[in-house]
Amino acid sequence: MPIDGLSLNADLYILRYARSFGIDGRNSAIQVIQPYADVSASFDDARFFDGTKHNGGMGDVQLVFVHNLFGGPALTQEEFATWQPETFLTGALWVTAPTGDYDKKRIIYIGANCWVFKPELAFGTPIGPTWLEVNTYVSLYGDNDDYLGDNTLEQKPLYAVEGHYSYSFNRALWASLDATYNKGGETRINGVNQDNQQQNTLLGASLGFMLSPQFGGLIAYSDTVSERTGSPDVNTWTLRLQYVW
Repeated sequence: MPIDGLSLNADLYILRYARSFGIDGRNSAIQVIQPYADVSASFDDARFFDGTKHNGGMGDVQLVFVHNLFGGPALTQEEFATWQPETFLTGALWVTAPTGDYDKKRIIYIGANCWVFKPELAFGTPIGPTWLEVNTYVSLYGDNDDYLGDNTLEQKPLYAVEGHYSYSFNRALWASLDATYNKGGETRINGVNQDNQQQNTLLGASLGFMLSPQFGGLIAYSDTVSERTGSPDVNTWTLRLQYVW
């Protein structure tokens, strides 16, 4: 939930397991994601506390099911080595379970103490040596009935669209320009609207690489370039390493 006047620094570590398989000849996958966060926070006006507070712990586990609707056939490892990417449309459902560390007496918490469901559609198409991808999704939030004690926190759906325009230098190196737009997510506490609808735009860039056929990674940066008053103003560095077998 966005909180006016809050300054937050967070280091987020994510362990992700993904397994791909075929359903009716189309590529599908399941993922299990477990985050861990180390957070420090302060307020501009000391509304909730003075100084800087620290918190760390396990975040909410996420389960993801992905299925290709067209353009992404299920391939063997040998077929994938020679496959040329084509226009695709893929659907996904993200489910976030309230398993993370949460204390209803804290204003800064790691887990959200509510279920979140996020259906997503991703479309991509090659344009010569470049690639254009557009993702759109909506986050649907359950209630947190233990917010700052025994209060009930509700949150309206948060809508988002992402765009990625990438260029492949070769099969082992690519770069992209990224953009994200978010709107919605206004909250209510015990039925009272908080007038904190989110609306922001982020721009960034990514560099992906493969150091071997099994091992690779991604380095990315994004920054908020415009936001509604009270919306999160976020900048993020990402380092992702992956091993495929």
